[in-house]
Amino acid sequence: MDDTSETNYRVIYGGPFLKDLKKIIKGGDKKITDRVKETVEELKKDPHRNRPKVDLKLISSRVEAVYRVRLGKYRMVYEIDEDNNIVILTMIFPRGRGY
Repeated sequence: MDDTSETNYRVIYGGPFLKDLKKIIKGGDKKITDRVKETVEELKKDPHRNRPKVDLKLISSRVEAVYRVRLGKYRMVYEIDEDNNIVILTMIFPRGRGY
């Protein structure tokens, strides 16, 4: 198998994701942007599979597959549009806030 970093999925920011992220940064947690960037790169490769630093969990599979990924004390939620190979980041929030 080739070890190139081929991107299979495109990532878009939907819902309140960017607004949530700005709120977190404004609250003083600037390190979260690096974690989000690293995770986005991993999701582009394969948004379905757990691996080191990418702890995924399927939280709904009704219409679109909805997953959450742990980012320390935060949770990022995304949907997967399999027909178009798109990962849609929908929200990011502190762990205690819930879904």
